[in-house]
Parts: sequence; structure tokens; C-alpha cells
Amino acid sequence: MQRLDKYLANLGLASRREIPALCKMGYILVNRETVKKPDFKLFGGEILGFQGQEIKVLERVYVILYKSAGYISSDEDEFGYLSYKKQMLDCPYVNLLHVAGRLDVDTEGLLLLSNDGQFIHQVISPKRDKEKEYEVWLQSLISLTDCEQLQNWVQLDDGYLTKPAKVQQLEEKKILLTITEGKYHQVKRMLEAVGNKVIYLKRLRIGDWTLEGLKKGEWKLIEK
Repeated sequence: MQRLDKYLANLGLASRREIPALCKMGYILVNRETVKKPDFKLFGGEILGFQGQEIKVLERVYVILYKSAGYISSDEDEFGYLSYKKQMLDCPYVNLLHVAGRLDVDTEGLLLLSNDGQFIHQVISPKRDKEKEYEVWLQSLISLTDCEQLQNWVQLDDGYLTKPAKVQQLEEKKILLTITEGKYHQVKRMLEAVGNKVIYLKRLRIGDWTLEGLKKGEWKLIEK
């Protein structure tokens, strides 16, 4: 349960200071009925009406975005790059969301988002062994020996030994790589460990969540 003015402010639709006047003028609806009190209690599942939009009240929000390369996995624009949020300005919940498992700016694919801190922790925790599946385009041919080494373990540049991975060779310079860890630039560093270089990377899956039905820049609500 939360107050109407707080929920609208969290969505970024209006400030809490503005909402009393908007209520008084009849601009805010709950289940298609005018609400005059900014402290009106919301319990979840209601339909808010505001400036021609209808928004379902959700306490916890879970979203998949097909992030394009060129956007960063930060909630704000940084270092001359646009935030992933710039690709989902049509999402009414965008201001509530945070990333569960980042992608590099030059990587495209599945970005999992939520306002549920416990859920985010469960996704990114190394103890959970969540599978992350990537299409990996390589600079050089990759040998069967290199694939077998990736499947077993490789030593990264800081001495870390990776956990076993799944590797499927799709083309001479392209593999499908599935890992259960999330070390910094891990996929790129794993391929460097076998003398190769990643030239493009796309994340297809985290756990059971996939990009099914999405094009670049599109998003969808999902169940936890």
C-alpha cells in the first residue's frame, strides 16, 4: 500500500508538490474515477489515469529490454553515452527501474530490469549460478581445442580461473557461449585467454528469460 502522490512522483509524472493541485482540478483518475485526495491509498492493480495515459499500479516491476549497442547500462547518461533508459521512454515505469546484470556499451542484447532489490541481488549473485548465454563474433578462427579449453576453464589476466562453460561453435569465427559468472568483461577476457578477440557480443538469455518477441530497442513486462 502506498500514497497516490508518492507513486505518481516515483513514476516521474509529476512532483509531490504539484499533485494536490492536479487532484483538485480533477486531472488524476483511479479506476476511471476522479480522485481529489493526494494521499489516496493504492493497494496494487488499480488503473491510474493521467494526461491521457492509463497505467496499472504495480508494486514490483520486472522488464526485459533488448538493448542496442551504444547505450550504457547506467540509470543516467555518462561519459557522453546515453543511458539504456533513453530506449524505453514509452515505458511508464522507466524511472523505477535498475539493471540486474550490466552489459558493456558496445554489447547488445538482453538487459534485465526491476525495482525489486532482492530480485536483482538473486540474479547477479555468483552463488545462484544463473546461466548467461551470448553470441560471440571473433576476430580469428577458433579451434576445437580452444572451445574445449573454454568449456573446462581458462585463466583470466588477473589469475582468476573460470568455472566450466558451455560452448557451441556456430561458424568458424562465431560461438555460442554460456557462463554462470559475471566477472568484469568476462567473455572478452575468456577469449583473450585462448588467444582470440571478441569483435561483437550479444546476450541472448539470462536464466529462463530470453529476447523472444523483441526487436532492438523494444521492451516487455515479464513475470518474476
